Amino acid sequence: MGQTAASNPLPHRVHAELTGFAQSGPYPEVGRYCRDLQRGHPTSVKCFNMGTTAQGRDIKAMVVSKTGALNALAAKKQKIPVVLVIGGTHAGEIDGKDAGLILMRDLLADPSNQNPLHQLVVVFVPVFNVDGHENRSKFSRPNQNGPLETGQRTNALRINLNRDWMIAQAHETKAMLSLVQQWDPLVTLDLHVTDGLRFRHDVSVSMSSHYAIDPVIQREAIQMLNGTLAQLRSMGHDPLGFYPQLKDVNDPGMGVILEADAPRFSHVYASLRNRWGFLIEDHAWSPYAERVLTSKNTLLAFFRVIAANRFELVHSAAQADAQNQSLAGREVPLMWVNAVDIDPNQTVPHIEIKGYRYEVFQDAPVVGGRGIAYDTTEHQVWSVPFYNKLLPIQESTVKLPQGGYVIPTEWASLIKPLLIHHGIRFGQVNKDQTPKDMDVMRVRPQDVVYDADSFQGRQRTSVTGHWSLELAGVRKGSIFVPIQQPKALLVAHLFEPAAPDSFSSWGMFNTAYETSDYVADHRELELIRRMHEQSPLIGQLYGDALAAQLPLIRQRYEEKLSSDESFRLDPQARIDFWMSFLPPQDPDLFKYPILRAPFMFGKDMLAWQK
Repeated sequence: MGQTAASNPLPHRVHAELTGFAQSGPYPEVGRYCRDLQRGHPTSVKCFNMGTTAQGRDIKAMVVSKTGALNALAAKKQKIPVVLVIGGTHAGEIDGKDAGLILMRDLLADPSNQNPLHQLVVVFVPVFNVDGHENRSKFSRPNQNGPLETGQRTNALRINLNRDWMIAQAHETKAMLSLVQQWDPLVTLDLHVTDGLRFRHDVSVSMSSHYAIDPVIQREAIQMLNGTLAQLRSMGHDPLGFYPQLKDVNDPGMGVILEADAPRFSHVYASLRNRWGFLIEDHAWSPYAERVLTSKNTLLAFFRVIAANRFELVHSAAQADAQNQSLAGREVPLMWVNAVDIDPNQTVPHIEIKGYRYEVFQDAPVVGGRGIAYDTTEHQVWSVPFYNKLLPIQESTVKLPQGGYVIPTEWASLIKPLLIHHGIRFGQVNKDQTPKDMDVMRVRPQDVVYDADSFQGRQRTSVTGHWSLELAGVRKGSIFVPIQQPKALLVAHLFEPAAPDSFSSWGMFNTAYETSDYVADHRELELIRRMHEQSPLIGQLYGDALAAQLPLIRQRYEEKLSSDESFRLDPQARIDFWMSFLPPQDPDLFKYPILRAPFMFGKDMLAWQK
């Protein structure tokens, strides 16, 4: 272990241990600690920089294993499960850093055959959000019991890294996705701390395996969760198998609700890759020493369960990869909500939550209004409704294309880097293609809804429309993303506008719905009058076919005027009626820029991305 206990009474002790867990150490400690472990265990530890932050700091990572497989290729060849452990995504919630460093030290010193490092490769990122970690303050986490100083929730660009997994705006996220592509972790464990709800359970472990298409992924996720919870109980912990959210933040008696997380979160993103992800949340009001122990034991419990079931998990992941290559033409739900959002009056089960006595105020002291106060000296068990049923939103269910998705040349430079970060297979069209029938989505102005406030620095957008076959050419340099690949589900979530974290939902295609040119009011009136009068000028401007239709158009207009009072009283609707028959001055306006291809592109048409 490097220095002996005689020369150093506290070998490899982290700063948190040295201060009785009053503090957590500054970031340089991570690099020193990893180097010490590597010197003491050169065949079991490898330290490296996985990337850099927005402010130029190195992001340290370590590979820890007693299998001898300290690189991704060796782990893959030997079919050794890789577990990715992420600490400090939200740098104020830093339990995972200290817990992981301590656990790695202890496991490396453990010679027993029961040590899970004999069956696993652990890739540990002690602090994902390094810039946030070093922006330390005593006031960063007002709803948390220690340590003395903590970092910030967001990175230096004020991006929440655990909302960035799909569009990868942050330097740190790009580096993490590269790490994921390199190591292909079987399980991702993201270590966090709750945001301050008052209860007595010391840890919650949640997953969102319902996003996975393959039932084996869902089944193994439940078994892994249940096995880990059982391990934790045997260690004396009191875990929850979900993250508890109050239906009413000011009244626990109204019940606890299970939220449908979105793919922007690490644990959901893992499901889209046919792998397993778990969000681990220590309880914010436990003392820091207890939280670090809880985090350490939660990791150890997961390691033991994964090691014991490693053969089944590796087989199930490979099976899911194979199954996902056959999703062409299949209907897939892309967005989930709690059933209470669909049916508020549903019958739900009750659950017992270990909490405290509380008082709900209708006129809160000092400030007035509704509020709640907890008495943490008096324990209570809350028997409350548990809204635990998640349902897919029907409108989000889409039929995936038979071939794949086409990104036109003009959008390729925006999308291509993201496809590479996600490890998605694609090819670039090597020459202009003759027009073929492609699925094109047209939308109406009223079907594009922009969020009022920005989120992660972007204006999120909801877009609905109608897909139909149109003759469309594909230019050289366009990108074809086949649906026939292991990451087909991830592909669908990126390109289908109905998905909660698609490129479209993040506002990346908003310019497709912005009017850049228009017909002046006076010109509209002039054209409408000439159409109404059946002027020969309309035929000269727009062709004989339209001119021949003018009598019928006028007849339909007169009938609508007499039968539809709302139409008669709406001048803009009457203008739109006439103008709808003229060729659009901007035919690509309100056209979703991504095409669905109902066929596979020939190999001779594409230069495949390596």
